[in-house]
Parts: sequence; structure tokens; C-alpha cells
Amino acid sequence: MKEIILKTIEKSSAEYTEIHIEKVVSNSFSISNGNIEDIQSKDNISGNIRLLKNGCWGFVAFNKIEKLNDALNEALLQAKFSSRFLKEKHRIEKFKPVIGNYRTDFKIDPLLISLKDKYNFIKKYDEIFKKHKRLENRKIYYIDRNLKSYYANSEGSYIEQDKTFTGILFQAFARDGNNIQVARENLGGYYGFEITHNHEEVVEEVAKRAIDMLKAKQIEGGRYTVLLDQRLAGVFAHEAFGHLSEADFIYENERLKNIMKIGREFGPPDLNIIDDGSISNVAGFIFVDDEGVLPQKNYLIKNGILNARLHSRETAYKMKEPLTGNARAINPFYPPIVRMTNTYIDKGNWTFEEIMNSIDDGIYAIDYLGGQTNLEMFTFSAAYAYRIKNGKKVELLKNVVLTGNVFETLRNIEMIGNDLKLFGGLGGCGKGSQSPLPVSDGAPHIKIKNVLIGGT
Repeated sequence: MKEIILKTIEKSSAEYTEIHIEKVVSNSFSISNGNIEDIQSKDNISGNIRLLKNGCWGFVAFNKIEKLNDALNEALLQAKFSSRFLKEKHRIEKFKPVIGNYRTDFKIDPLLISLKDKYNFIKKYDEIFKKHKRLENRKIYYIDRNLKSYYANSEGSYIEQDKTFTGILFQAFARDGNNIQVARENLGGYYGFEITHNHEEVVEEVAKRAIDMLKAKQIEGGRYTVLLDQRLAGVFAHEAFGHLSEADFIYENERLKNIMKIGREFGPPDLNIIDDGSISNVAGFIFVDDEGVLPQKNYLIKNGILNARLHSRETAYKMKEPLTGNARAINPFYPPIVRMTNTYIDKGNWTFEEIMNSIDDGIYAIDYLGGQTNLEMFTFSAAYAYRIKNGKKVELLKNVVLTGNVFETLRNIEMIGNDLKLFGGLGGCGKGSQSPLPVSDGAPHIKIKNVLIGGT
């Protein structure tokens, strides 16, 4: 593979050329109410060639190695044709070549276990679900994926990667008439089959939560002091602020350029928001990005001050800022764009108990069901919540929807916990028709004053 790739690059007449090839083997199945609902095994290969000639990009994807030379010629023609309409030449920031062979670590290789044995092992979790008679529906989803990738560019980089990802999702639905409640938990990352072990207590908790939510009270709308758990605070960091830090979005938006000025104060002095693709095992982990750039620990906000943003080689050149290792694509059929990796709020100094005891009347919002952002405005739905009275959880709540302005919310942060936790799982991030891209997010517990919550 290496010889084929390097010889093709030598033939290119472009000033910059890169080739990316991936071979993916994956297995997945879902269990619904004790029965196999879907089962798949896939084995495919794909690749792309991307080049920059006379300031114009050419990009061609393929699914047969034999098509590599044809893809090179077509990419060169694309660049030549595009030059007729070019208003501004594309340029990329220089980067020292990377040469390496990388492999994720794991204990149990899922590819060495038959689908039948995987199913028989995981089905025991459905037996736990089954004991809870009030569950209307129960689901378990499992996936493993091995990716072997080959990347080279005309600057001298050559990188081989062997990455194994495994994950499992538990989901329970409870019903009382028209009142339907759902609870879920999913775990996933660059591990082997061992990640599926010892989750009996997790399944019990998911089942119990779905049933308990049938009795949860509807919250009254208003402004509250809110304690976000680690997962919901992490989603806030990713969705509400992480996307605003992606340089391709900033560069194309004059209004956002004025808002997202480096050096501007955005929060309290102990607020640090970081994107770091080098954190091993979690879902957003990368050895290099899809331009062959090593990941960095990027402080987007440092001590409450806007410090940096996320870049591809092209946006770094345009904005005259350092490379961050954030050019990513979900597969070789797409060109890399600026994407997050592991985005999180760093730990502070407060214990969970200290934060709880500081709240006389408020809301403890936990996990998330969904949400949306529109520039600096956000809306998130917590999976469930508790009313806090005098530092204690007093009642379970449902339909807790948090809405606000991200910059105002950051300024309203009052306490940051010391219990940082990262979450990955089977989902991912969507942007520019590329979804789901594996990412992780997280935070410690965060106390925020004056948060608008919708309700009755």
C-alpha cells in the first residue's frame, strides 16, 4: 500500500497532494425485547486524493485501489477547471512531516469473537431488563469497528493507523397510558470487547430511571440557579461554545469575527474550555488529524479569556494562527473540515457537596435528550432533573429545557467542580453533511445562576 500511494504522489503535478485510504471491518447488532432486530457485518475499503494546484483544490474519492491513478487525473482536472472561477487562491499552513505507525491498545480483540458469542454474552443484560415488568420496550445495541488507514502527502508525511472501537447502548422505555418515558446509557471508545463487561448495575439503573420518570413532576417555567451534571455541562461546552470556536465558521462570518476576538473575557477566572484530541481511548481520540497534523491541547478559553480557536491547515493560514490538529472527515468520501475532538470544561476547585450545599433553591439538570444552537443562542433538554431545596434533592422533574445566550451563561457561572469526567459513546457530532463524527465532551459539575428554564 505504501509503495502504491507514494508512487502516485510522485506523479502529481500539483504543488501539494495527499492520499488517504481506509479499510474498515465492522460488526453490529441490536436486541429489541429479547429478539435480534438487526445484525450487520461489513468489510470495505475506500480512499481519496486531495490536491492543491495553482491555488485550487481538487478532491476525488474512490472505493477501489485500482482507481487511484484515475482519481489523480480527475483531481488535477477539477483544480484546472476551478481556476477559471477562482477569486482567492487557497493556501495551507506549513507543517513538519509526520512519519509513524500507530495502534490503539485493548485487552480483548472483538474481531476474534464470533457474532454468536458476542450476542450470547450481551443478551444477559436483556435478562436484567426483562425482570422489570413496567418496561414497555427495552433495547440494546452493540458495535465494534476496526479501521486501518494509510495517509501520505507530498511534504513527506506517511502515517499508518490501526484503531479498534467498541461500544454498547442500553435503552429502556416505560409507559403509563400516554405518559412514555425513556432512559439510556451508552459507552464507547477505543477499547476492545472488554468495554462490554460488568454493566449489570448500569442496566438496573437505566430500567429504574425510566420507571421512576413516570412519576416525575413537570417543572414550572422561570429563571433558576442550575447545577449541570458532568454530561450536560460537557454537551453545553461542545454544542454552545465548541462550534463557535471552529475557524471555518468564524472566518466566513463577519459578525462572529467581531464577537470571537482573541483576548475577550468570556467567563470567570477559573473557567477553562479545552479541545484535546490526544486523550487516549475516548471517542474523540486521534493520533493525527486527517491532514496528518498532530493533535494539540488547545485552550479555547483560558482563565476566562478567549485564547484560541480550532483550525485546519487552510484556516490557520488564512487567519495567521497556529495549527491545532482539527481537520477531520467521517470517512474518505468527504474532504476534511474543521471539527472538534475531545472538548471539555476543565476541573475547578469545588466538591460536589460544596456546590449542592450552596444552593437553597434550584435545579439539578442531568444528562441530555437533545438540543440545538443558533450562533450564540442555545436550547438543551435535560434527560431528567431534581429540584434542590436547602442543598438536598427533593423531587424528580421532567421536561427541563434550558435556553439562553452562551456568552451570558458563561459569565453567570458561579462554581466549577473538581470532578471532571469525559463522555464518548456511540453517537457523534454533525456538521456539513458529515455525521456522526466520533467526539467526546465532558466537564465537572457546574453551577450557573439565572438560567431560563421552560415549563408549564
